[in-house]
Amino acid sequence: MSLIRPAPDAGTTALPFGSTVYQRVHEHLRAEIIAGRLASGTRLKIQDLATRYGLSHMPVREALQQLQGEGLVVMAPNRGATVRRMDARFVRNLFGIREALEGYLTRLAAGALAGEDIARLRGIQAELRAAHATRDIQAVVRLNRAFHRTIEAASGNDEAIRLLDLHSDLIGALRTRVGYRPGRVETVLAEHDALVEALAAGDAAAAGAIHDRHIRGARDDIVAAMAEADDAT
Repeated sequence: MSLIRPAPDAGTTALPFGSTVYQRVHEHLRAEIIAGRLASGTRLKIQDLATRYGLSHMPVREALQQLQGEGLVVMAPNRGATVRRMDARFVRNLFGIREALEGYLTRLAAGALAGEDIARLRGIQAELRAAHATRDIQAVVRLNRAFHRTIEAASGNDEAIRLLDLHSDLIGALRTRVGYRPGRVETVLAEHDALVEALAAGDAAAAGAIHDRHIRGARDDIVAAMAEADDAT
């Protein structure tokens, strides 16, 4: 388990702009965790982070508490904070939340999507196919999220969308890191096509069933891809 420390000759780390000091620390640490530069299990000591950023303990502690609320950091009494281990159990839990919330929003959207929304979904599908043809995994991940986000937005439930957004970057980063297993993107495209048709027809039951199968397939694929990546190391 590694301990995060400032580089001896680097001084303090410049932070991105944000509305408050603790939010800037939070944004920087979150980006480091999502990108994998702070590995699972890494200890995050308040003193080390305060020295790195040239800050007092308070904004660092507040940033870590917010990251704990997002599920990215675990804080224990007398042990400090560590980056949460992104294991198969954690991923299954994330997808369980996603299946429930996103499935609910998909069913709501079946009666709310306008013609221009359906056209946008079909346009995203065309872009996704093109990205897959060039093996641009980052674009595939981004477009897949845009597809589902378009559906979610039509539901009008901003609070549920906010909860989904908490982990969407993390799932996307994991997917970018481990990739898709053979045949998975083709399955995603076919399921998206079927989902668009169900949504265009206003069939909430069919859209919900397609969505739930789609999310379970995504869960199983990413868990298997993670296991394969671990075996290769």
